[in-house]
Amino acid sequence: MGRSLLVSILILVGLLHPLPVAAAPRAGIQVLDQSAESHFPDQFVFRLRARSSGGEITSATLYLQVGWEKATRLIPVEPFSPAPEVEITAVWRTSGETVPPFIEVAYRWEVVDSTGEKLTTEPVYTEYTDATHDWQRLEDEHVIVFWYGRSADFGQALFQAAQEAYDHVSRITGTTTERPIRVVIYNDQDDFCVFYAPRTCEAWVGGQTFAGITVQWGSDLDWFVYDVIPHELAHVFYGEIFRNTWVTIPTWFNEGIAVYNERTDHSQEMEMVREAAEQGELKSLPVMTRGGGVVHGEVGLWYAVAYSLVAFIADTYGEETLGELILTLADNVPFEEALQQTTGLDMVRLEIEWREWLGYPVESVPTPITLPTMAVTPFALPTAPRGKPAATATPHPSPTPTVAPTTTPEETPSGGGLCPGVVGLVLPVGGWAGWSLARRRK
Repeated sequence: MGRSLLVSILILVGLLHPLPVAAAPRAGIQVLDQSAESHFPDQFVFRLRARSSGGEITSATLYLQVGWEKATRLIPVEPFSPAPEVEITAVWRTSGETVPPFIEVAYRWEVVDSTGEKLTTEPVYTEYTDATHDWQRLEDEHVIVFWYGRSADFGQALFQAAQEAYDHVSRITGTTTERPIRVVIYNDQDDFCVFYAPRTCEAWVGGQTFAGITVQWGSDLDWFVYDVIPHELAHVFYGEIFRNTWVTIPTWFNEGIAVYNERTDHSQEMEMVREAAEQGELKSLPVMTRGGGVVHGEVGLWYAVAYSLVAFIADTYGEETLGELILTLADNVPFEEALQQTTGLDMVRLEIEWREWLGYPVESVPTPITLPTMAVTPFALPTAPRGKPAATATPHPSPTPTVAPTTTPEETPSGGGLCPGVVGLVLPVGGWAGWSLARRRK
């Protein structure tokens, strides 16, 4: 009786708490391994090993996001035979494009099997490494600096300049970037031009700034530390702030905020502007905003005026107000409306108060008149349209440089730069004309 009762209890317990049974294998696709291998400057090779438990893997696609660009690239895979387990290869052939070294690349795979099962992997972040030099790098959460063939002190100075330049823009705008800005320094133009598409690296090109990264060449440490890095890093940072901005931004403002970020006292710029004001040679703000052809010798003054306008806003209303103006523009408020919201000025009052700040007040400013075409060869203030990176001029330009075709800067699209465009990779974010690169800190 007792034994029968015990057996009954055990059966009841077994019914209430059945022993675990091994589950049947779930049909699906599993990633066994994946990798990315840089072969700079020719190609970037991506590999995937995957297995399907429900059928044969029949197709795969690789998707890339390069740098900070929003667009997704589709890279076709090499032919493979359908099978339950496959090794897949996709090759991004970079030799025909202008792809900067060390640019960040995010990739993901889409794999489909014969049952219709589809797997999309999580993005993996890597970088397009240049292994042709013994590179060194310094980094923190906001900036990464790459250099080679020079001392650790040289690199440390570059890194500190990048940190301070980043911090200045961040302090003005109260923002940070989601990913670090990359700064790559080559020693000479021969090394630098390797990453360009064939026959596109002109003799005057001294650097290139892309979304998320700037690549420059040279050996003058002061030039890098006080001018180039702060200026170009500002273009990268502001380009990210204006990432989703569709209203146009005056070219003078886009370049002015970059020059304002340079680590110089800007006495040369201010002397040029005041001398032009004294001689009555300052162009009106509507002309600056409208842009158009500028005689070659006036490019330096154009940049100086752009800087002084931004400096006036910061000096008179504070850098916090300058930051508010930038962020209001980023919210797609047209420039004059954003100016009124943040400073209370319209464009006419801006010019009148700016001239008074310079020490050369006027009671009114003239309305610009459209003049007939002059019999001079203009030096356009070039703007790199979206889809083209902006090139900076070499610090030692050739006597007769050949300038690539450019558009005139009526108003720069958000993220645009004041530099010659060269067909390339990602969204433009700005650069310098030759006069600026020729300056040296005394």
